[in-house]
Amino acid sequence: MKRSITLVALLATGLAAADFAGKWTGQMKAGGPTGPALFLTLRQKGNVVSGEIAFASEAHPVPLQDAALHGNSLTFHATDNFHRAVYFDLTLSGSGLRGDATMEGHTFKVALALPVAPGVYRVGGGVTAPRLLYKSEPQYTEEARQAKVQGTVRLKALVNPEGNATGIRVLQSLGLGLDEAAVRCVKDWKFKPGTKDGQAVTVEVEMEINFRLK
Repeated sequence: MKRSITLVALLATGLAAADFAGKWTGQMKAGGPTGPALFLTLRQKGNVVSGEIAFASEAHPVPLQDAALHGNSLTFHATDNFHRAVYFDLTLSGSGLRGDATMEGHTFKVALALPVAPGVYRVGGGVTAPRLLYKSEPQYTEEARQAKVQGTVRLKALVNPEGNATGIRVLQSLGLGLDEAAVRCVKDWKFKPGTKDGQAVTVEVEMEINFRLK
């Protein structure tokens, strides 16, 4: 079996299913530069997702209806401020939720992101990227081996000033225990931390762990 690890992106802003939980904010756009603000709160337990959405900063949140996960995608509908049904089809990609919203025959583009936590930085503007110093290899589970599952688990994590990965989230899932194997592995990795103005700081990274059978 061949396992390869790639540190693919460094951003600041995270198990069988990808982790959608959090407070997402963004906009619904209809071709113009601006659109209605969206405030989406998601709670997740395994493959079950619930939550609520508000269609403006001062609007009362309404519950999600028929929320369902499909791998890295989430579908649901909700009623907006004018009592219109809005149907969402969103995909978890990198650090954001992106996709379409359909309302009364019209389609809108949706882009949502999690807020950056205090003390977490993006690479650039004087912030350097963490550098991987030590890595262990994830192990195939017997279930995944028997099913001949191959592919990529994509993760997001915070590398703290001590060079440890914390707050690990699954962005792209393989299932059959491989997500958990990837997370356990990354927890053991050691990084040279990213810096801001020469001082070690917490920086978010994205990485891919590829599982391949010989």
